[in-house]
Amino acid sequence: MSYDLNSYFQLGLDSEATPQNSLVLNTIRTPVDVQSGRAGLNKVTFKVPKAGLLTGDSMVTLQLIANPNAAVAPTSNATPNFVSGALGCIERARLVIDNKVLTDIERPSLMEIPKLYTRHTQNEVSQLNYKFMANQLQTKVNPRDGKNEFDIANTRYLSADDETTDTQNIVRNRITNVANSKRYGLHLKHLGAEFLENRSLPVFLMGAREIILELFFYKDCREYMTMTQGGDGTLVNDSFIVNVETCELVTTHIQIPDDVAANEIAALATKPLTYPLLDNYVVKGGITTLGANAARPNTFRINAQNRELHKVLMVQTIPPASDIVLNRVAANQRARADGDHSVQIKSNGLNLYERPITNPSLFQQQSIYAYDGMAIKLPYNAFHVNNRYNSIPQSDKTLSLAINGIAQYFAVDFRNGNGGVFGAGSVQKQALEIEYTVTPRSTTNPKQDNLQYNTLFYLTVSKLLTIGSRMVEISF
Repeated sequence: MSYDLNSYFQLGLDSEATPQNSLVLNTIRTPVDVQSGRAGLNKVTFKVPKAGLLTGDSMVTLQLIANPNAAVAPTSNATPNFVSGALGCIERARLVIDNKVLTDIERPSLMEIPKLYTRHTQNEVSQLNYKFMANQLQTKVNPRDGKNEFDIANTRYLSADDETTDTQNIVRNRITNVANSKRYGLHLKHLGAEFLENRSLPVFLMGAREIILELFFYKDCREYMTMTQGGDGTLVNDSFIVNVETCELVTTHIQIPDDVAANEIAALATKPLTYPLLDNYVVKGGITTLGANAARPNTFRINAQNRELHKVLMVQTIPPASDIVLNRVAANQRARADGDHSVQIKSNGLNLYERPITNPSLFQQQSIYAYDGMAIKLPYNAFHVNNRYNSIPQSDKTLSLAINGIAQYFAVDFRNGNGGVFGAGSVQKQALEIEYTVTPRSTTNPKQDNLQYNTLFYLTVSKLLTIGSRMVEISF
């Protein structure tokens, strides 16, 4: 009789589940594939070791360095952004099993930022992830006037109290040459393999079939790097790069007894193993705003037919080259606040709301439902830059202004209350229709009027991985 692997599908000895002391946790370091890890490329490939059960503590380590071949000599006063840190350098991540795509996600950092800041406070995010990703966003309320401000004292910025551009300095996590730049660790659960948070992947069942992890990096460092302004040089698109030659895949595996592994592999011939998981993918759109206080309706139709939908996350971004001023807190790791909204969603031919949502509180409440009742723990001015924002006194300090409108994450929950992967979402029989009317309110800090936004929809859907003795199947 086949051994029950369900007892091993927990994370085992990793940091987020109940330890199982009868098991052994093994760590394997895998260098980058020689064909991809060459200077000048923006892609690396790893072969995932097929030992035991792959856990959620597995990560990719990488180093950010100053580009020795940059057209303009890079500044020494630059650092990863404070919101997503080094995670922001990932443009796309793919996990492929037997030449079949299991996960494929673009801009994973924008999907992970609301998870990080809903599950934890700003201070907890800094404490838990600072060593891995260098994200260190900290805000405070000024006791003298009640204004939200960037908290310099608890971050790696060194600045005068007035935060003038000529007195700022980066005191930690500077990105320089190979010898002096720090290495960072990006967990696979932040790179599209979210399912590893709940169940370890039985990679030992793959046999001769390869598991490939592909990572694509941004060529434009302004997506994820930030710097002081003043006499410290200029940050241009090729100032900094990822040192692809030194990237490593560091995987943790729960080792299981040899006899158990042999029995389970033999059992695949008569009964394939099913592994349900939640997958995320991106659908792209775009909107163009009019002048200040001018409303413009937009309609998006997302082809999600025959998929069991759990959540939709909507994010507005713009290319860094179109920014007037480089954001010195978030770089381009921003979900841009675009003004006031009116939102209506039609799922399976029926309106999701009785009437369109126009109230900012209801707009944010949708995201709270989608993230298990937890609100994003950032100031109001980070989420909303709307008509009400204009009536609230705002700090005029340089770094504090950089927080405005960096975190407008609009998520909608499509779960039906059931547990598990299959049966917990809503099967879509028609195209999902989103009516989104936006009215820009701000012309500076941040600029909202007359802009072309890239609209990203992150869809969370059910997927089934089936592992047999001679085949691997991945459902649509």
